[in-house]
Amino acid sequence: MKKILSIVIALVLIFVFASCKKAVDEQAEATAAPAATATAEPTATAEPAVELPNPIVEVEGAADFSDLGFIITPHQQADSASYSIIAGTVAQIIFTLDGETFTYRGAVTTDDISGVYETFDPLPQTLDLEGPGFKVSLVVKTIDSGAKGAVAEWSYEDVRYSFYTPDPTNFDDLTDVLLPIVYNDLPFAACCG
Repeated sequence: MKKILSIVIALVLIFVFASCKKAVDEQAEATAAPAATATAEPTATAEPAVELPNPIVEVEGAADFSDLGFIITPHQQADSASYSIIAGTVAQIIFTLDGETFTYRGAVTTDDISGVYETFDPLPQTLDLEGPGFKVSLVVKTIDSGAKGAVAEWSYEDVRYSFYTPDPTNFDDLTDVLLPIVYNDLPFAACCG
């Protein structure tokens, strides 16, 4: 009796699944039929795909930034450097020094231009630089106590600057790389030479 009951249940399940497949097939045929008639009619030409322009334009060197109203330069002992302008407004230099990578940016803006979207340590450190008639405060924010890098930000007149490394660093090491650049790019060179 158990064998017969098992066979009957198996047959019932086979018929149930077969009827479900038939219903799905009929539904697929019904939706395919309008598509077939639609293709028989003349169709409009497809719109060309819109490509977004790359906002980063490679340039030859720091002199190409002069149209932006300022110039930034890499570290004088950089191993390699690439120069670009982002969205026509942000000057960017990516360079390596002693195996570490740095991104230096500048733009006439008050917005954050660093491009760093990390959680920073709660207490940034500040270094004030002064020259005749100006004062600049560098704010250095580390990521995971410097294990995941750091960013320095400052402004001079209407230009905002950022300097970032994803490599492990600390306040002293980052400012050791940064200060020669800042002294070259800000009016220290003209006044303190």
